[in-house]
Amino acid sequence: MRRESAGFTLIELLVVIFLLGAFLSVAMPSLLRTDDMKLRSASRGIVTTIRHLYSKAVFEKRVYRLSFNIDTGEYWPEVMEGNRFRAAEISGGGRRELPRGVSFSDIQTERTQRKISSGSDVFILFLPTGAVDSAVIHISADRDSFFTLSTNPYTGATKVFDEYVEFSDRLANVAER
Repeated sequence: MRRESAGFTLIELLVVIFLLGAFLSVAMPSLLRTDDMKLRSASRGIVTTIRHLYSKAVFEKRVYRLSFNIDTGEYWPEVMEGNRFRAAEISGGGRRELPRGVSFSDIQTERTQRKISSGSDVFILFLPTGAVDSAVIHISADRDSFFTLSTNPYTGATKVFDEYVEFSDRLANVAER
């Protein structure tokens, strides 16, 4: 006479728990890095825009600026026409938005001399001579995860740090080179 099984054996339960544990140990690190991936994506977008505006300013012999709305997480290029700035169309579109979950923490330029953490009155200027405002842009995915983007005023190159770097620390690094 054969007895019907009413449940799982201990060995079957242990195998299932082991397989779930193995799956989670592989999947969890990538799930936890989504903030880091969003920050990298956002920094790439801003750096690409800065490079593009630097090139356009030099080659077209025009004044450009990259404006920021810290509250909404938007940034957009503008070109000077006459004595006013107007929205500029560059490759890839005009107004851009940071990825969901990423925000501007603060932005500081040599011109502002202080951190600006709200509003839309901050920008980076690109001159036809190849000069760029020295600026530090802090973006974050949460209060513990920051990226710092730092523009070089002489070359327009932007250095990216995966931590919060103060403006004065960044200026000391430029002066040493």
